[in-house]
Order: sequence, then C-alpha cells, then structure tokens
Amino acid sequence: MLVACCLMYGGAVGIIGNSAGIYLHPVSEEMGWPLASLNGYLTVVSLVMTVTLPIAGWVLPRVRLQWVIAAALTAACATYAGSALFTTLTHWYIAGAVLGVCYAFLLYIPVPLVVNNWFRTRNGLAIGITAAFASLVAAFANPIGGALITSVGWRETRVIMGSIAWVLAVPITIALIRLRPEQLGMRPYGAPDEVAVASDVTAPAPERQSLARAVRSLPFVCTVVLGGLFAFGASMLQQAPSHASAVGLDATTGAAGVSAIMIGGICAKLLLGQVHDRYGIGTTTAISTALGVLGSILVIVAAGDATGFLIGCFLFGGGYAGLVVVPPLTVRHFFGTVNYSRLYSWVTVALGLFSAAAPIGYARIYDVTGSFDGAWIASMSAFILIAVLMGVALGYERRHGSLATLSTEGAH
Repeated sequence: MLVACCLMYGGAVGIIGNSAGIYLHPVSEEMGWPLASLNGYLTVVSLVMTVTLPIAGWVLPRVRLQWVIAAALTAACATYAGSALFTTLTHWYIAGAVLGVCYAFLLYIPVPLVVNNWFRTRNGLAIGITAAFASLVAAFANPIGGALITSVGWRETRVIMGSIAWVLAVPITIALIRLRPEQLGMRPYGAPDEVAVASDVTAPAPERQSLARAVRSLPFVCTVVLGGLFAFGASMLQQAPSHASAVGLDATTGAAGVSAIMIGGICAKLLLGQVHDRYGIGTTTAISTALGVLGSILVIVAAGDATGFLIGCFLFGGGYAGLVVVPPLTVRHFFGTVNYSRLYSWVTVALGLFSAAAPIGYARIYDVTGSFDGAWIASMSAFILIAVLMGVALGYERRHGSLATLSTEGAH
C-alpha cells in the first residue's frame, strides 16, 4: 500500500503538480503575456480546488477510492498534456478549473486518509516516505522537463510529461489502492485487538460530539490558518525559476533550483516523519519552519550567485516539506482519526485559498518592485507565523486537555 501511495503521489504531485513553474517563463515569453496573467491560471487551480475540497473530503471515504483517484489522475494528465494545443489565456484558465477539480481528489486528502487508516503507528514516517517519493520524482522531472523545453519546446514537453505521469500513477492506483486494510482481510499496522477497534467504529454519537467540539476549538482555528500559511510559504517553489531569471541566472539553474527544493524536501520529509513519531508535532513544526526561514534568507542574500541560490533552495525544501507533512499530522495530533477526512478537508480549504493568493501575489510583488526578494520575505514571514500558531495550539492543549479520538475512517 505504501508503494502504491508513493507512485500515485509521484505522478499527481511530483510531475503534474510540481512542474508547473518550469513552463511559466517559456509560455509567457512565447505568447507575449505578462507573467502575472499566466500565473492567474494557477490561482484558478487553487480557487476551484478550494471549492471542491469539502466535497472530496466527504466523497472519498464513501466510494471505491481507487476508481475515483484513477479518474482524477486521468483527467489531470489529459488536461496537462492537452495544454500543448493552447493558444489563449482562456484555454489556460479553463484548464486551471479542470485541474482544480482533479487536484481536490488527489493532492491533499487521499494519502493522509489512506495512511491513517493503514497505519496506527509510524504514520508520520509513512506520510514522510510518500511525500519524499513525490519530491524525488519532481527532482528528476523538473530538470528533465527543463531540458526538454530547451530542446523540443514546451508544448511537446507537456505531452511527454503528462503521458509519463499517467503511466506511473494510474495502473498501480487501480491495482493496489484501497481505503482500509479490512477490505483486503488485513488489519492496520500497529492496531490494537479487534474488539477495541470494533467498539470505536460503532460509536456514531461520540463521533458527532467530537466533530462539533473540534470545529469550535482554538487548536482547530490554529490548524486551519497554519495549513494555509504552509501553502502560502511553500508556493515560492513555483517562482524559483522566475527568481533565477530575474537575478541573471540561466533557465537550467532555475530548474535546478526547483530540483534543489525537491531534494531538500526529500531529506526533510523523511526527517520530519521520524521526528514526529519520536518527538511530536511541536518539534516537527519548529524544524520545518526554521528551514523555510533560513532557505529564504540565503536565496535573498545569494542574489545572482548560483551556488548560494541552490543551497538556499535546498534548505527551503525543509519548509516546503512541511506543507504535506505537518498539516495532516497536526489534525491527527489534536483530533485523532474520527472525522479525519472532514476535519482535514476544511484545513485543505485554507491550503487552497492561500495557494490561490500566493502565485498572483508573488508575481505582483515582482511586477511592482522588479525583484522577488519581497516575495521571499513574505514566504519567510508565513513560516514564522506557523511556528507561533503551533505554540498557541499546543499551549491550549496543555491547559484544556486533548481532543483526539481514534477510529477507522470510512468504516461505518
């Protein structure tokens, strides 16, 4: 199951999601569009995803998960490849809407949902491994994509990369992905005896009470905002190639910057998962946010120095890694697994809203100032606020007790 999650996430996030940045400059230059206008399609992606996420959070635990994910992957890959035929901004914006619907069912909810059902212990490491694999795929996909853009053009590259993503993710999803281990006659890793599991699963009244109590709590508010800020800060990933171009670095270095973030993310995701399982969510968040801040500072200080830029991007990967590791583990830490997909879907709404604001906001900063330094400062500020919010939520938990309850999502 972990292998299947890795391959599914690698195709959806590693190729389709994380390679968007390498096309922005080539497309905008060929078509003669302002960078902010093309970035607007990423905002459409995020807005549509945000609207769709609560629906996805309700639907995914109630259907044949593998078929829904496979359908979303197929639509996303077809749209990605089909953009080779686009000639107007309208085409990109329509594609953004389609991708937004697909991403709602692919990017944030499925992996934590499946992992939390299959792993009662070591779930932090499992999520870290899955996210790290997506970064590993992206670390190869971005320079390969950048080289293909240079040699054959961005249109042909979209077709090639979209096809690879489908082959990587869809067959394994259909064959292996299942919502719960019980569907295959298995039990979750680290699960207690069957009687205890069954008694939790058949308690709808406490479930309703835990949901109502959770959404009214301060930790839930902090978790929602924290998730959004992670999305805002991590969205600088897409602007790394544009930043490199703005400071006089070549396109290859810009693509290498994205790869450096991915490689840093690989290391950090594995580290953060193990840190969570051993030391808890507070330490995990502190490490991730510190790396995000340090990386941003180094990128700004490095200016046109390629080595400094790449080292800064590598460190920034630790902050980027927190986007897919910290929010789902934060929900599990404060609220357990009862109602997990519903609670986490609202956190992902914040991720979508902040993701929608980030690309156009960062591009606007560049258009006004002629530099991405202000955008890196905004990203850095988001990571600082994340650390503050986590401290507030943990302080509330120490004073008022834990809200967490355990069950198996989708077992009713």
